[in-house]
Amino acid sequence: MMTLYLGIAILLGLAVVFVLLGARSSASTSADGELHRRAQRRFYLQRRSELTADRDAGLIDETQYQDLERELDRQLVSESAAKLPNAALGRRRSVILILAIALPMLALAIYGQLGHRLDIELRLLQSEIVKEGIDDSRWQRYQDLVTKILEKRPESAEHLVMMATLFRQQGDFAGALPYYQRLEALYPQDADVLAQLAQARYLVDDRRVDATTQDLLDRALAINPQQATALGVMGINAFAAGRYGEALKYWQSLLQVLPPNSGEASVIAEGVVEAKRLAMARGEVQSIALTVALNSDLGSAPAGVLFVVAKSTDGMPMPVAALRIPLSGQEWPIALHLTDSDVIRQGKVLADFPELIVSAHISLAGTAIRQAGDWVSDPIQISNIGELAPIALHINAIHGAK
Repeated sequence: MMTLYLGIAILLGLAVVFVLLGARSSASTSADGELHRRAQRRFYLQRRSELTADRDAGLIDETQYQDLERELDRQLVSESAAKLPNAALGRRRSVILILAIALPMLALAIYGQLGHRLDIELRLLQSEIVKEGIDDSRWQRYQDLVTKILEKRPESAEHLVMMATLFRQQGDFAGALPYYQRLEALYPQDADVLAQLAQARYLVDDRRVDATTQDLLDRALAINPQQATALGVMGINAFAAGRYGEALKYWQSLLQVLPPNSGEASVIAEGVVEAKRLAMARGEVQSIALTVALNSDLGSAPAGVLFVVAKSTDGMPMPVAALRIPLSGQEWPIALHLTDSDVIRQGKVLADFPELIVSAHISLAGTAIRQAGDWVSDPIQISNIGELAPIALHINAIHGAK
């Protein structure tokens, strides 16, 4: 909308400039013409006086006088016709007026041809939807308007995203699919577009990952290894296929990028717990059983993220393994399993560390590094991981409190 107003203002400004320049030019030309005519008259009168004086003095006879007088008259008429700019001035004024009118009209015509007038209607409809909600009639009008805009501007990413998002929000992934396909053609290196197209294909194809969908997911994660939609689809597909350890890998990566207290994070956290249970039942991963309890003296747990961290006794500051659990109404104590899939150190499993120091804390800021005000437990040193009974951690202090 602002672009339209700005464009109109610029064009009107140009039109005014043209008119003023034309008026100024006309005024200047008229003034110059008047001066020239006055000079011509003075010259004519002076020359006639000279001719009359020459005749009276006998320098020229009457015949010569009349011939020279006629020549002087012809010269006056000829010069006046050559210098008078009336016709040219009229044509110039006409051109200026035509340009002053045509430029804004042409701009408005181009604006309408590109569908920008439809954008105004779309903005008004959006305001109406915000105030009164969306129903079938408004949804149909919305689709019709955006479809018309895309017919005029088929590469408008804003409107392609708009339609894809609206269809997706209504659960109509088949409707969203063609818009994501057009976006992928425009932005083949955009990880978000690739992942959303893959998700739409996956859901439309009865939750199956074919070769094309797998390629889209692989490309998205190659561009952005933390792309949330791709991680979610890969985890769900692996879990459905019984590859629980693989599902754990994707879902644990996904938990690192989701808002800690969001509903989606809670769902994925539950999926991680179930995938661990099934992977452990198959013997696919080794685990340490944990319970995290809350000291009643501290009161109710704050909103935040529960971290369970295992460090080695070799002095390295980097943790061996870590759990990140968004807190949203869990019942205490919380039962957890620290597994091989939670190991952070590349290429290592829990059995590679004969001794570990395990602790827990509730981060108010959602960060793994403890800060003042976080709720913390005492650390527990463990060994013989394969033979351990469940470990009980008790959160019983506030970090930095005196």
